[in-house]
Amino acid sequence: MRIPSKFAAIGLACLSLQSANAAEISIPANRESAINFVTGVTPSCRNIGKPKMKVVKEPAHGSVRFQWIKYKISNISRLCDGKPAWGMAILFKPQPGFRGKDSLTFGMSMQRYEGRSDTKYIQDSIDVVVK
Repeated sequence: MRIPSKFAAIGLACLSLQSANAAEISIPANRESAINFVTGVTPSCRNIGKPKMKVVKEPAHGSVRFQWIKYKISNISRLCDGKPAWGMAILFKPQPGFRGKDSLTFGMSMQRYEGRSDTKYIQDSIDVVVK
């Protein structure tokens, strides 16, 4: 699995969606790549829970899966940057030999605040360029 090095964060309370800076994410052909991460952390950089993920719109030329992994936080807050956290990787695997543009839409829900039972639902689309 290849993990892109450029990530920015979109903060939603303690919920964070990390995505590439560009509108399109470029990945290599013929192998699975991480195209995004979803994590939720407290101000003290502790995980608040594991997001529940679903594919809302499948890509036309590949498959999507989600994997719970440990990685270094990037751009959530200056306090947490570089600290380890658990997050849900969104992995895209293009069909063998496919090169070109594809897109997918995913949805996720996650506890918003530590110690509370309410949740926040987010849906987002990702454009992928397979090279």
